[in-house]
Amino acid sequence: MILKTLTDSFYGRRGAIWALVIVVLLVLVPATVPGDSYLLHLMFSVFVFATLGLAWNLMAGYAGLLTFGQQVFIGIGGFAQAIVYYYTPASIWTAWPVAGLASLLFAWLLCLPLRERGARQRARNGVVIAVLLWLAYEWLIAYSPAADVFGSDYVRRVAILLLIFLGALPLLKLQGAYFAIATWLIAESVATVFNEWRVVGAGGGMQLKSDVSGAELYYVALALLLVSTALIWRWMRSPYGLALTAVRDDEEAARSSGVDVGKVKAAVFLTSATLTGLASGLYFMDVVIITPPSAFSISWAAIIVFIVVAGGMGTIAGPLIGAVIYIFIDRILGAAAGQGQLMLGVLSILLMLLLPRGLMGIVHDLRMPHHRRRSASPLRRWRRWLLGDSADDDRAALADQPGVVAAYLLPASPLLLLRNDEARYRELVDAMKRVADDLDELKPDTLLIYSTRWYAVLDQLWQGRARMAGLHVDENWHELGEMRYDITTDVSLARACVRAAQRAGIASKLVDYAGFPLDSATLAANALVNPDGTLPTLIVANNLYYDFERTRALGELTAAQAAIQGKRVAVIALGGLSGSEFRDRREFADDAIASAIEDEWNRRVLKLIERRDLDELLRQLPDFIAQARADMGFKHLAFLLGALGGRLGAAQVYAYGPQYGSGAAVVRLL
Repeated sequence: MILKTLTDSFYGRRGAIWALVIVVLLVLVPATVPGDSYLLHLMFSVFVFATLGLAWNLMAGYAGLLTFGQQVFIGIGGFAQAIVYYYTPASIWTAWPVAGLASLLFAWLLCLPLRERGARQRARNGVVIAVLLWLAYEWLIAYSPAADVFGSDYVRRVAILLLIFLGALPLLKLQGAYFAIATWLIAESVATVFNEWRVVGAGGGMQLKSDVSGAELYYVALALLLVSTALIWRWMRSPYGLALTAVRDDEEAARSSGVDVGKVKAAVFLTSATLTGLASGLYFMDVVIITPPSAFSISWAAIIVFIVVAGGMGTIAGPLIGAVIYIFIDRILGAAAGQGQLMLGVLSILLMLLLPRGLMGIVHDLRMPHHRRRSASPLRRWRRWLLGDSADDDRAALADQPGVVAAYLLPASPLLLLRNDEARYRELVDAMKRVADDLDELKPDTLLIYSTRWYAVLDQLWQGRARMAGLHVDENWHELGEMRYDITTDVSLARACVRAAQRAGIASKLVDYAGFPLDSATLAANALVNPDGTLPTLIVANNLYYDFERTRALGELTAAQAAIQGKRVAVIALGGLSGSEFRDRREFADDAIASAIEDEWNRRVLKLIERRDLDELLRQLPDFIAQARADMGFKHLAFLLGALGGRLGAAQVYAYGPQYGSGAAVVRLL
């Protein structure tokens, strides 16, 4: 309870107060300790390594650009600062910004071309221009050898060829392991040039002797850390940051939703490089000597990855916590035991096994409600991983991330609401209450409803009326009474979906006028699973002329827009299984599936869903549609699959039964 209270204190308004108190205390530290205090040096190191962690986390944790070549910006930034300080009369603080600028320019070279349209032509033009400039430079130094800043024919030609190659390399188009390996190879290639470059001392390196004090380094490092943290925090809460996380989660979906993927990646890459260069400049001011082996070492990548993973990847506070852990192990425990690297390796293994989300994962779990905290605990996740049961853990891991956090296939019939006292429907009604309980625990931001009973013919329709309230009478079951409704709409998400659909070539319209007739399926489902009406909805129409794949793309687009807006949505697809309905009047107590063949098909499809055998389900789908007269061609499943990114999560059939001859089921797909 005490730990939970302390954890909650660092969020919201109290969190801001605590953060301000901590910053004030950090500012006062140099005034309370001697200028040459080892504590001051340790805290300076924490600030520098935390900034390096923040820069890497911005790329890998938020943008999904996993890189093992961040040391290239450390080396280039450090040497750029050293060159300016050593060869010019500039002071060390005048030379320091050059570290960030040089890293920025090199990152800009790697980002070319910044936009995807016309990329090949611009790359060819750039290579041609670079070659012409190279030839002009060769001509210049032939007449004036003193103009050669490289000091060696070999180094000059290797460096220029490398720069031309890197300028033409489509680095940001690479993904996953390819991007990680490419960044590492770039760092090694640049290190080779610096090892032979006499201007920077070749392998011997350079010195940065200055009269800078420990307090000066402390305050500048603290300021850099605070500015970096504030910048990233603000960035992640802006529309640009939401677009960034959308690119990380599904690049193709983000691109189809109108996000300029190349521009987003480039912005992150350039920012990360600049922060890394500035942090490296401070680091080498402190250590005084910079050499190519130390500046371009692969150990930098290992240290930065450890810092981010130990603290919590994809979080603001994670790199700060990880930097404290690293400095404590490396500078204190390592010095005491003499085996700092060994301890770091052992701790890395334990963290990966027990705390895959880092220490911030514990903080996150402590802030969960108790009923969710147990399933999310690290030891429980490890146990389930060993036993091979990870479906519930996948759902828990997604529960607080933007995008789809739950998905259900529900009946598209008002009978479960209008005749909820009928014993024949008791199992389905109880299952709908179970869905309501699920949603009450998850507390999504929006309830995304795809209704097969709201028909669209020409344009794709999205409900955009902020609030709809009134009484509704079903056209088929008017004798069963009225349905009262009061529904709010997530208008911003609806408008974003319309714009994204139009950009994707799908003609779409926003429905926003009083008195628009809502369909019975939507009203009944919302009343059963959202009885208090606390969850805003986004209602999507069923276009009768869209096929399975087109509807699937619609679901993918909608989920992508939710992720871009940073919203957690629960997707509900309203539709039945087999589609034969009784034409004659009969008692509800005698309701049943219209035929044995349709009943067999319904059970087969539900079993495939529960087994998550998507390939076999899609293979049998045409026969199911033809032989069981599947409701609306089972397009509601297509919408769900699109929203889920083509996967099935912890699929579970809550209930199965008839709805006046047709098949109906309550199924959880995530």
